[in-house]
Amino acid sequence: MSYASVSEKLGKVAAATKSISKEVYDKAAAAKHAPWYMWGYDGDVSNTEHHSGRALDFMVRNKADGDWIRNYLWTNRKRLRLQHVIWQQHITSTVTQPGVVRKMADRGSPTENHMDHVHVLVFPGDYQPPSSPNPSNPGKKLTVAEVAKEIVQKGNWGNGPERRRKLLSQGYNPDEVQREVERLLNEDHAATGPKGRKTYKQLADEVWRGLWGNDPERSKKLQAAGYDPAHVQREVDLLANSRRR
Repeated sequence: MSYASVSEKLGKVAAATKSISKEVYDKAAAAKHAPWYMWGYDGDVSNTEHHSGRALDFMVRNKADGDWIRNYLWTNRKRLRLQHVIWQQHITSTVTQPGVVRKMADRGSPTENHMDHVHVLVFPGDYQPPSSPNPSNPGKKLTVAEVAKEIVQKGNWGNGPERRRKLLSQGYNPDEVQREVERLLNEDHAATGPKGRKTYKQLADEVWRGLWGNDPERSKKLQAAGYDPAHVQREVDLLANSRRR
């Protein structure tokens, strides 16, 4: 069956989602494991994943075809911005217990238990074909240490949920990056913080509790006390991020 016939019911999925469906179909067909039907957009607003336009169902005729498609999606999870994939009543996520294949509750039928199709949900973003470089890091993927330095030294990648989304979309583990960020900040504190003075973590906790007021007054007070307001703000952002988890 051609891609045109297999995908005729995709509906108004996101452009990147449609491109992913074509890539998976082409790669699976070349390996003789093509799906026989694909489902995408769902007009039912209660079906949040399909209604988002970022979910696909690859209907298959046998376990070998489903295994191939599921494994292709997972192998290319970083480039395809995969959030999770479900196959044969098991879900594997890049967010919740990343990489762990978890058994799901029985939903009552083979289709609802994903025994006859592979379901995938991807994060928003532009489609990256197999041969394209990472748009944020052309030619070379940054290490976790390099990403952490960008966050600490340049303020790149944003803060809180925005940072997590950006990191996940580029294939990084946000918790791993956060640990490296905290290590760098602690290292910086140890090297530059005068003895007997408050650490930046202590200051961030005080700011969180409202002890230093709000900007621009806060920055003036911190500066007058010999602290770097920008450094304190980074710690406040880290604290806010950890308390939202």
